[in-house]
Amino acid sequence: MKQETVAPLSREAGGPSPPDKPRPRIRLSRDGPYLVTIDDLTNSKGERLSGSLGIALCRCGASRNKPFCDSSHIRIGFSDDRRPERTPAGQPETGHDQPGLRAVSAPSIRISHNGPYEVQGFDLDTGNWPEGASRECFFLCRCGGSKNKPFCDGTHRRIDFQDDRN
Repeated sequence: MKQETVAPLSREAGGPSPPDKPRPRIRLSRDGPYLVTIDDLTNSKGERLSGSLGIALCRCGASRNKPFCDSSHIRIGFSDDRRPERTPAGQPETGHDQPGLRAVSAPSIRISHNGPYEVQGFDLDTGNWPEGASRECFFLCRCGGSKNKPFCDGTHRRIDFQDDRN
């Protein structure tokens, strides 16, 4: 897709205001990582992670370089298909045992300790949006075990998902 550069016009000159910056997107690569462009990625300790611009975030749970993808999804045969016994529509993980999403002014992704990615202010490229779920704040699976992929269904607790670095 070709992008055109548009020079902003000055309001003092009577021109229209510059176009709004498009919301950042999270793309789902088939049976692979989340593909994200972000400059605000923090772990559960509140530390900003370097190299946060144009990243691939692990969603299979097997990366040795969590939260980043190291292509382990290929080695383990990760599938992002939803399972028939998945969480019913309208009942995605709410994060009731998580500290909750912070109110922030800019789009952000926070890595929960041994839990999901907490996402705010991103558009998510998925046709499987649960009815009634927030499109502004949501939790994405990073343990690889959710039956409601790409969303978290709390499986990380049952399988004792571990990522002590983040």
